[in-house]
Amino acid sequence: MPPEKDPGFWATVLLWLYAHKTEWGYAGVAGMFSLLRSAYAKSPWSKRVLDAVSCSALAFFAGPTLQVMGALFNWNIPDAAAQVFAVYIGYVGNDYISERLRRLIERKAGETNDGQQ
Repeated sequence: MPPEKDPGFWATVLLWLYAHKTEWGYAGVAGMFSLLRSAYAKSPWSKRVLDAVSCSALAFFAGPTLQVMGALFNWNIPDAAAQVFAVYIGYVGNDYISERLRRLIERKAGETNDGQQ
């Protein structure tokens, strides 16, 4: 029997979705803010949806990312910080985040190259 016809498969999927309902909420908030921001900017619908899906995917992992950062740097990060982070992701958008990461990587790569020459 194919897995999609097995009731146990769907029960497992529903349990996983329920276990991650908070992350799905963060993803929904980020997607909503991304759609609002891109509607204000009058972007084409294909770009709006792609940006909303990308921001939602980033926001889905906001909670675990902040937990890892808190553990690495011994910070006490409240649970509500993930929700604020998800709103921030949706508000600034994918283009801004990727540009900032690109600049950070270029700066770090430039520093290591200068030190080796």
